[in-house]
Amino acid sequence: MANELRVDAVVIGSGPGGYVCGIRLGQLGVKTIVVEKESPGGVCLNVGCIPSKALIHAAKTYEKLSKSETMGITVSGEAQVDMAQMQVWKGGIVKKLTSGVKQLLKANGTKFMTGTARLAKGSSGAHRVIVDGKDGETTIVAKNVVLATGSRPIVIPGFDIDQDKVLDSSGALALDKVPARMVVIGGGYIGLELGTVYAKLGTKVTVVEAMGSLLGGMDADCVKVVARKLKKMGVDVMLDTKALGWKK
Repeated sequence: MANELRVDAVVIGSGPGGYVCGIRLGQLGVKTIVVEKESPGGVCLNVGCIPSKALIHAAKTYEKLSKSETMGITVSGEAQVDMAQMQVWKGGIVKKLTSGVKQLLKANGTKFMTGTARLAKGSSGAHRVIVDGKDGETTIVAKNVVLATGSRPIVIPGFDIDQDKVLDSSGALALDKVPARMVVIGGGYIGLELGTVYAKLGTKVTVVEAMGSLLGGMDADCVKVVARKLKKMGVDVMLDTKALGWKK
């Protein structure tokens, strides 16, 4: 069959679960292909933990500069936020880490393939994975398949995501301007991370949480520390409140 590959294992998804699995399989001598439809590193490295932490670091730096006079450090003029340049800087960090993932896979003998994978019916105890890539369709026959396909944002009824006025976390991480106001629906760690970043950069942030507490399920004493910090930053927190819709 044209464009057919035979391996011991296929890992679908190259996030922290998938690429680590692929590296370990390579180290054990298992002939493996890791398939990823977008960039290596998955949600975490591309539009999750890493870019979030990069923007958090930048926001903390801006906040420290804004208050540096109390420490006897005077900055000539007023500190300014160039959000577009911040995005370029963040992108450089992400690119460096995702390129590192590909190199780690290659160094351990695991092949990386870009494309969208789907499972097909196999025979004789084997699995068939069809990969649609830029060079067409490839069939991979493997003894084992690992599904590491990551997470997807939940769409709240009444808030269709358009990445303009209504953003998911990926859209919020890619803004090239600091918004004047922002409503964060959900007081979990992702929402609070993003809300804190923009609050430090000058955005008026309101957090809407349906439950009676922020960071549901986490240690109550830790939650109190976070709540005090948010209040000090001027973030409005609305608990026991459901977001039903929005209008311009």
